[in-house]
Amino acid sequence: MDRKPARRKPGERKPFRKDGEGGGFSRGGDGMRRGQRTPRMSIPKGTEINYKNIAFLQKCLTERGKLFSRRLTSANAAQQRQITIAVKLARFLGLLPVGAVRRR
Repeated sequence: MDRKPARRKPGERKPFRKDGEGGGFSRGGDGMRRGQRTPRMSIPKGTEINYKNIAFLQKCLTERGKLFSRRLTSANAAQQRQITIAVKLARFLGLLPVGAVRRR
């Protein structure tokens, strides 16, 4: 009783799952697909990313002192590199903590 899938015509592409074909995703109440996260923060236009902007850099760090990923900060690759360099420099100068207090 093995059924073979119907053959596609030359040039016809397999439907992409995120397009709503093939299931796997269901819509939630907020209109977003399950599994997609909303960005934790967004970088406003004109925000200067440097080591002196401590308030902004702290928003890019977790409580434990780790950097949020690009997915969560909605930064592009160049901005993420600038954030990384600014955090490293601020840590070196003592403006940001290197890590969090270790819990026991």
